[in-house]
Amino acid sequence: MVPVRMITLRQYSRLNKRAVLFVALSVGILSACATVEKAEIGDNLSNIGSKIGSGAKSGFSKLTSFAPGNSSGNVGDAAEVAGLYPRGQLPHTLMRKPVAEGRLSSGFGYRLNPKGVRIPRKHKGIDYAAPRGTAIYAAATGVVDKIYVSKSYGNYIRIKHENNFHTAYAHMNAFADDLAEGDKVARGQIIGQVGDTGKSSGPHLHFELIHRGKFIDPLFELVPGGVVAATE
Repeated sequence: MVPVRMITLRQYSRLNKRAVLFVALSVGILSACATVEKAEIGDNLSNIGSKIGSGAKSGFSKLTSFAPGNSSGNVGDAAEVAGLYPRGQLPHTLMRKPVAEGRLSSGFGYRLNPKGVRIPRKHKGIDYAAPRGTAIYAAATGVVDKIYVSKSYGNYIRIKHENNFHTAYAHMNAFADDLAEGDKVARGQIIGQVGDTGKSSGPHLHFELIHRGKFIDPLFELVPGGVVAATE
């Protein structure tokens, strides 16, 4: 029998023990079913059973524990990317907390989906919970290359920066007046306000750091011998 990691799941859910067990079993079954699809026709029941077990373990392994505000161990490609550029350039000069106030409520990496079916999904950025209307700043100097309304991200802005980096800001309550695509913005310039537009569980800023199409943890921190996640 595949062990159910109950401690990990409790950190993400207020459900009772029976409901948490159901979520865990569902994750394992979904992953196992995906594995069985790869079974060859000639496989015997023993081999298929082994593949089901491997698939279930894979599903549970994605439920790595992350306490609110902790992205430790999920630096993505930060180690590879950050080492390409000197300390005086992006991503090292990035404003890690581009909001006037608020707390880090969700880190980078796998988590249980906060909306809809509670299954593991990769969180491509970090979240700062803050009161609606709180000022949002450009995390670095650049050019606005996208500003629009999305079904999932709500009011969304993406800014292009040096060294092929982009930053993205989602679920905004409003954009700064007269801000448009092609506008230059300075580090620390107000670009909008915190909100809960799109698919959101409450007022917060969803903040992403992107390099050549890859999402990396904005809270990485270089240390001798590698990269770790910073706290904020």
